[in-house]
Amino acid sequence: MSKGVWHALALILVMLLAGPEIVVSIELMAMVEVLGASTFVLMYLSGIKLFFSKVWDKYKNFEKHSVFFFPTFPVFKKMPSLIVHSIPERTVVIGLLTFITVAMIIFYIQILI
Repeated sequence: MSKGVWHALALILVMLLAGPEIVVSIELMAMVEVLGASTFVLMYLSGIKLFFSKVWDKYKNFEKHSVFFFPTFPVFKKMPSLIVHSIPERTVVIGLLTFITVAMIIFYIQILI
């Protein structure tokens, strides 16, 4: 048998073993060719942005009882001192207490060793 026949048999065997995954990969490659890589990546980034918008809403709900608010950029340009009010109180306090606790545990372990 010639080399071309073996290549054809190998191709048929691969297509039978891979099944629909080959069609999916061909479709994805065609989508990248038609839409371009930037649009392809933009689809994934829009999903990530949607996920983090829900996380951001939950975070703002967690901080709603503090003085936390996030003004827009034009407001920041007019009054730069508003940056102080965009510091989330609860998150800073929880972070500070966590840092103190971890530092004290590490200090205590180093004393014991």
